[in-house]
Amino acid sequence: MQNHSNKAPKITPSKVYIKRLQDWSLDQKISEAVLSAWQYLKPIVDFKDKNSFTAIKLTFGEEGASGYIKPAWLTDILNSLRETTENLFIAETNTLYREKRSNAIGHLHVANSHGYSFDKVGIPIIIADGLRGRDCQNIPIRGDHFESVKIARGICESDNVICVSHVTGHMQSGFAGSLKNLGIDCASRQGKLLQHSGTLPEITIEKCIGCSACMSICPANAIGIKKKKAILVKERCVGCGECTVACRAGAIDIKYDENVVKFQEKMVEYALGVKKALNSRIVYLNFLEHMTKNCDCMSKDETPIAPDIGILCGADPVAVDKASMDLVGIDKFKEIFPEIDPLAQIRHAEKIKLGVSQYELMEI
Repeated sequence: MQNHSNKAPKITPSKVYIKRLQDWSLDQKISEAVLSAWQYLKPIVDFKDKNSFTAIKLTFGEEGASGYIKPAWLTDILNSLRETTENLFIAETNTLYREKRSNAIGHLHVANSHGYSFDKVGIPIIIADGLRGRDCQNIPIRGDHFESVKIARGICESDNVICVSHVTGHMQSGFAGSLKNLGIDCASRQGKLLQHSGTLPEITIEKCIGCSACMSICPANAIGIKKKKAILVKERCVGCGECTVACRAGAIDIKYDENVVKFQEKMVEYALGVKKALNSRIVYLNFLEHMTKNCDCMSKDETPIAPDIGILCGADPVAVDKASMDLVGIDKFKEIFPEIDPLAQIRHAEKIKLGVSQYELMEI
């Protein structure tokens, strides 16, 4: 007899581990807490041999910010990883907006100023999408918004990724954690642009100084100079965002006009691309400390929106982020961005089978 039941299949909750930590004043204590969390993740990571390329994916924070993950907090986990692989490195990608981290040189200067120098962390930093953010691979995903996504080549070529994220609010997704670190921060510049905007760059003629830097950098020959002002040939533009970085006069901008639900859906589809590129060889650590309204891309200090909680970790980014939201309180994020439902990213992530929102919280 056939079973015509419409019951949904039973979902097995993902395991999410938590190391509670309220005092973040002692670097050594924090480092030990991170190491204790890593012990639960270590068996999950498939180190093929001592030559495995293993990326620590994190964000250095913008110049002037203080909410980023401090290098001293990673001392013990880096020592542990160095015993396992000789090819350990820190990975990050260039930003879409015009600040120092929009190219690899400026990015490394900011990293160094925040303590991420080779003499302090003992491993190299790789800007995974190259000097100007162009170096990427197209990863097929067949999502609702993208057939394929543009992921930084240095991420795609890694054997393992340890995704280390500082939980904050976010002006377009409401919440930033592992999914944001994967989706936005592992994308090339063009990939970031495709997530953020459905429109082409716009040139403010009054600001243009006619230097032609944008025309020189444009890979599609979509920009010309007329009467000492830049003009955009929209039919040729591929939306890579190169011109926004090249323009030192601030005359070229991207209009961030995507509605917040669509933005979150695009973000998690890019996160799925990273997971597919790595064949799921990724683990996740969320730091619930100094959680502010805006992410670490903001070059200013902000007041925390909630008390410090600790470190969450697991093998499922959806479960790790959902647990983070629940522990902070979803209403906290809705209070700071009333127009954004951060659960939209969780729902779409489950829909595309990136992970599950049901979790079992395990105390460390």
